[in-house]
Amino acid sequence: MENGYRERILVTEKLSDEGVNILKKSFIVDLKYGLSPEELLDEIPEYDALIVRSATKVNKELILAGKKLRVIGRAGVGVDNIDLHTATERGILVVNAPTGNCVAAAEHTIAHICALSRFLASADAGLKQGKWDRNAYVGTSLEGKWLGVIGLGRIGREVSRRAKGLGMKVLAFDPYTSEETAKSLGVNLEPLESVFSKSDFVTLHVPLIETTRNMVDRELLSKMKPGARILNIARGGLIDEEALLEYLNSGRLAGAGIDCFVTEPPSKIADSPSEHLSKHTKVLATPHLGASTVEAQLDVAIEIAEAVTAALCGELVPTLVNAPAVSSDALVYMKPRALLAERLGRLAYSLAGETFSGDVTIHFHSNGDDGESRLIRTGVIKGLMEPGSDRVINVVNADMVSKMHGLQITEVKRKSIGDENCIKLQMKGGSEIEGRVIGNKPHVTCIGDFEVDLVLEGLVLAYYQVDMPGQIGKVGNILGEANVNISFMTLGRHLPSRKALVLLGLDSVPDTKTLERIRMDVGLDKKPVLLDLDGAPG
Repeated sequence: MENGYRERILVTEKLSDEGVNILKKSFIVDLKYGLSPEELLDEIPEYDALIVRSATKVNKELILAGKKLRVIGRAGVGVDNIDLHTATERGILVVNAPTGNCVAAAEHTIAHICALSRFLASADAGLKQGKWDRNAYVGTSLEGKWLGVIGLGRIGREVSRRAKGLGMKVLAFDPYTSEETAKSLGVNLEPLESVFSKSDFVTLHVPLIETTRNMVDRELLSKMKPGARILNIARGGLIDEEALLEYLNSGRLAGAGIDCFVTEPPSKIADSPSEHLSKHTKVLATPHLGASTVEAQLDVAIEIAEAVTAALCGELVPTLVNAPAVSSDALVYMKPRALLAERLGRLAYSLAGETFSGDVTIHFHSNGDDGESRLIRTGVIKGLMEPGSDRVINVVNADMVSKMHGLQITEVKRKSIGDENCIKLQMKGGSEIEGRVIGNKPHVTCIGDFEVDLVLEGLVLAYYQVDMPGQIGKVGNILGEANVNISFMTLGRHLPSRKALVLLGLDSVPDTKTLERIRMDVGLDKKPVLLDLDGAPG
C-alpha cells in the first residue's frame, strides 16, 4: 500500500474465511465466484492481484487485460491453468501454495491404493444393491508390493513415506532428485520405463506441462505388469485416456484410480474418454478431491493469502513460481542482502544523477546458488532503474527490463569468509559504493573515498561540501527555518581533498527553495540530493 492506495484483489474460486481475512487486513478483497470467461475479462482491469484455483483459466488474453495486475495467486500446487510465459513477460509474480494440500493429496492417493487393492467401491455398490458376493471381491495385499512413484516432489515424498508404512517397497523416477535424497526416503531411483515394468502400483505426482502431457502413453502402459494398477491424483492429461481404456478393457491392467480427468466434469463432453473412464467398472473415480479436506482448504487459503500479501508488499516469496526457487531458509538469509542490494542501487542512481552510465559491476559473496545470485542482481537493477521508470521491477522481469534499457550488469562473486554480508557496486568510471548488512539492516559503509555508516532507510539529504568549520551549522539553521527536523547526521571526510560527504536524516521533505538556499549559502557545486530510500529519489 503506497500513498494511501489500497490494492484490490479478485478471488474467483472458494477460499476459506481465514485466508480472506488475512487479505482484508491490508487490501480490498472482492469474492466473485463462478464468473464466466467474458465476465472475468470485464472485471480484471480494476485489480492488482488475482487468486484462483484450478478451474479459472488465466490465459494470455486475461493477463493482457489486467492492466494493473501485479500478482497471480494459485490456491494449490499446479499452475498449468496459468500462462506463465505471458505473466513473466509482463513482470507479474505468480505464486502458489505448494505445501498446504500435500498431506491431503498423499492421503487421497493412499486411500485409492487401498480401495483398488480390495475392490472397496465395487463391493460397497454391490452390497447396496442387495448382493452378498464375497468371492467376486478377492483383493491383493499391499505388504511387499512395489509402488512406483513418478515425481518425488512434496506430494510424492509424502506418498512414499505412507506407502512404506504399509509395508510396500518404493521405486521412483524423478530426474531432479538426487540419489542421496532418495536414499534418505528409503526409495530406489530408477529410469521411467524400469519403474513401470517393476511396479505393482504406479502413481503420478508431476505437473502438467508440455513434456508431461500424455507422458503415460500406449508404449509406457505396455511396460506394466499384467494385473498392475495405475493412479492419477495429480493433473488430468498426464495419461493418454484412450490408451488406458484399451488396457483396462483388455484385462492387462487390473484397475486405475483417477481423481483428475482431461475433461472435468467428465460428463461435460458426451462419449469422451474421460466420461468412459469415470464410469468404468475397473476405475475408482473421484471428482478431483485430492485437496478436499477441511484442513487442506484452510492451510492452502492461509498459505496463498500470505504469499499474495508478501508479493504485493514487495517482499521475497519462497513460493514464487516464475523465477528460480529459493528455499524458505535461504530467504531468511537472503532477504536483508537483497534489500541492501536494492538500497545501494537506489543510492548509486540518485548520487550519480545525469552522469549515470548504465554499466555496473556487483561484487558480492556467493555460494554458487543461481537463485540467490539472481536476488542480489534483481535488487541492484530495481534500485538503479525503478526511480527513473514508471514500471514495477521485480525478480521476474528485472533481467529483461535491464537488457531493454541497455543496462550492463557484471557480477564478481566472492567466496571468502567475512564477506557474506557485504555488497559493493562499482560504476563505470571507477566510483564505488559499498554496504553491509548489520543487525539485519542495510548500511552503506563507503561512498567513493568517504567512509560512512548510515542505515539505508527513510529520507536522507546528501551533499558534498568543503571540510571547514561552520558549514553544517548553516545547513541546520536553514532547515530549521523551513521547519524541517534533522533526525541524524553522518559525515565522511577525505582529508587530502579537504572535502566531506554529509548525510542528514530528515523527518519531512524540504521544498526546492530550501534546497537551493543550502546550495547557495554553503557554496556547493550542485544542489543537495534528497533521497527517499524507501521510495523514489527527490
